[in-house]
Amino acid sequence: MAKRLMIWFFIFCLVTGSYGQITPAAIEHIINSPSQFSRIPLSYPEETREFYKCQLYSPVWTDDRALITDLFQLLEQSPDLGLQEKDYQHDFIRGYRAGNFYLASLYDSVEAELKFTDAAIHFLHDILYGNRIPSIGYNGLNYSPACFDISSVLQLAIGKRQLAYLHLIIEPRTPEYAAIKEKIALYNRMLSDTSFREVKITSSKVSSANKPLLNKLYRLGFLDRADQPVPDSLLKIKVKEAQRLFNLLPDGVLRSTFLEALNEPLTARLEELCYALNTLRWLSCIKETGKIIVVNIPSATLLVYDEDKAVLESRIIVGKRSTPTPLLCSRVNEVILYPYWMVPHSIATKELLPSIKRNVGYLDANSYQVINRQGRVVDPYSIDWSTLSRSYFPYIIRQSTGCDNALGLIKLNFYNPYSVYLHDTPTKPLFAMNKRYFSHGCMRVEKAIELGRYILKDNAVAIDTLTEKGCLYNQSPVTVPAIEKLPVFVLYNTAWIDSAGRVSFSEDVYRKNRELFQRN
Repeated sequence: MAKRLMIWFFIFCLVTGSYGQITPAAIEHIINSPSQFSRIPLSYPEETREFYKCQLYSPVWTDDRALITDLFQLLEQSPDLGLQEKDYQHDFIRGYRAGNFYLASLYDSVEAELKFTDAAIHFLHDILYGNRIPSIGYNGLNYSPACFDISSVLQLAIGKRQLAYLHLIIEPRTPEYAAIKEKIALYNRMLSDTSFREVKITSSKVSSANKPLLNKLYRLGFLDRADQPVPDSLLKIKVKEAQRLFNLLPDGVLRSTFLEALNEPLTARLEELCYALNTLRWLSCIKETGKIIVVNIPSATLLVYDEDKAVLESRIIVGKRSTPTPLLCSRVNEVILYPYWMVPHSIATKELLPSIKRNVGYLDANSYQVINRQGRVVDPYSIDWSTLSRSYFPYIIRQSTGCDNALGLIKLNFYNPYSVYLHDTPTKPLFAMNKRYFSHGCMRVEKAIELGRYILKDNAVAIDTLTEKGCLYNQSPVTVPAIEKLPVFVLYNTAWIDSAGRVSFSEDVYRKNRELFQRN
């Protein structure tokens, strides 16, 4: 019996070096033992394994209390970074800090070592790539950010003693990122104030007598204090600034839409900002590869980035709630000049057919042609329209090219299963609206010509020819392949930014926020 105890003591000292000190042999043994390693709850087990392999299995945390303190300081920054501290081995770290985590065995010591590393890797992953994947119905790029070796980043930070402020070194350095991050910090500060209470504004009076209005403007960062009167002239200016924040007409009037936006809880606004910040992180890798197009549905805007710089911005018109624009990513593969509009079956039968039945001349008046199943144009007056319906409609209606064509003068194609695309439009006045949700799902682009020219680059002479000639009726479409097939992302963020890095909140027009904010 005594001999057996001596053998076990010898093995323990071999892997620990002493009664509690962990050696590389101990870490290597547990990491390479599937039954023991799998028992340790890690969010990123493979990255943790790779980290220690590169470290030659040397321990990092257990003999360095200062480094553990740096890790705690790093994780405490989570709320102001749009992250959640509870994601990073929270129960273990909370217990460790409270002195409730007892290292009763060698396995416990190694488990603690690995959990510290996993928490750091998880945090760095979220800072670099975002803590959630934005909702996308069709991922035609098969995109998943992976442009950093996170284990190497962590090793370097530990070696240079930079862990406590590592986020300041590695996070994106763009105006839009900084602006959203600043708003998150402000709202967190307001919410942590012991005097904070949500108030509801019911009065439409723009006056210091409207105390809930002053309170809300203070909480949103437009006033320095909530308990001091503000001259009506200055208050109206602040109200206009708040209206711009909510993507509303800045007229200084407290209309119902503005009151509804103001009365949204600050916690909900904070959640929208956090989602947007993590979307920007998720996009960071593909932005580094070159140019991309980012469409945001709630703000009805389009941004073209060349790496981290916004080089083109345009207002767009997106789908209404009943015919929403789908979320997707793909690549623009061609630009079509003088495009036909092939009217979708649902629009042809639901919206056009009743007008055609009343007057067949409706087709000629709107430059529509009727195409049969053989692809030939047929005389609309030869068709007995009374026999046709939504369930029986053996034709395609095509709108000829020209200034009245619903697609305007240019169409930008990218493959997707929804048959949507970016295109010009003859109805330009709609771009002046703050809420631009009018289409059947496709995206009308105010600066479609500029976007086409940017995509075609060396072939932009085709765009120049188009703008010189202007409207040409019955002009055959001209397809120009895109030399540089730009990635296009169609996303949904009710908190978003413009090219100058200004933050705004838009209507949750498709009522998707509850679904999107569920962590995946």
